[in-house]
Amino acid sequence: MKQIFTNWRSLLMLTLMVGFFPLTGSASSITVTPPRLTFTVEAGGNFEGQIEVYGAADKEIRVKTYFADWDFDQYGTVQFYSEPNQVERSATAWLRIEPSEFVLPAGSKRRVMVSGQVPPGAVPGDYWSMFFVEFLPYSVVQTSGMRMSGRVGGSITVTVPGAITVKGRIDAFAIQSALVNGRPGITANLVFVNEGDSVLEPTGRIEIKDLQNKRVGLVTIPPSKVLPQSGREIPVQEELRLKPGKYVAIAVVDYGGTKLAGYQKVFSVQ
Repeated sequence: MKQIFTNWRSLLMLTLMVGFFPLTGSASSITVTPPRLTFTVEAGGNFEGQIEVYGAADKEIRVKTYFADWDFDQYGTVQFYSEPNQVERSATAWLRIEPSEFVLPAGSKRRVMVSGQVPPGAVPGDYWSMFFVEFLPYSVVQTSGMRMSGRVGGSITVTVPGAITVKGRIDAFAIQSALVNGRPGITANLVFVNEGDSVLEPTGRIEIKDLQNKRVGLVTIPPSKVLPQSGREIPVQEELRLKPGKYVAIAVVDYGGTKLAGYQKVFSVQ
């Protein structure tokens, strides 16, 4: 069974959006850069990069570094796994980080090397992991009911080039009229499935037409990350005043493939 740190989900959602997250108020001067490492490496090849850890100005800190697996659930919430080998396209087993523990004097910085090797025969596509820089002893603060210890995380993506399949589809689509911010509008949900080998960022639109095929509304589908061989539910809502009657909603998604993905639905406005 997959072991998941469920209480980290909302924080890790932020991580994937901005690349890293600081989790302690008292360590606000402690930073790690860059927040993302990306490598493109042939199967069997080696790679190397580095991050820089900047310490607090007023105190010496012990630092621990390590990796962890993650993926999304169907709603796009990040799941962080405490056990290895839980994510099919994890790059964690390929990675090394040095030093794994060190002392950071006050006001100083330290370079940390991230390296690895792609196994021979690795299937082309995207693989991922997350690095953590943890500060010891913990500097614990109380924030919004959650006790958080000092650590910073960032993402690592390894792309193995080759014949990568880029394929996706809209698996389901639902739409209805509803109040949005107290005004007439529509709410919709579509499920996009990534059937390929690389991370996709689908975006698109929902065209709304009357039964005479006249377009009466256009709603933007926000961009979302969808991992390979997985699906994600994408919520959409927008203020839109429509007259009572029946309408046709056409969802169109561009995910970077040779064809756009589409789905059509009829709905009513009372």
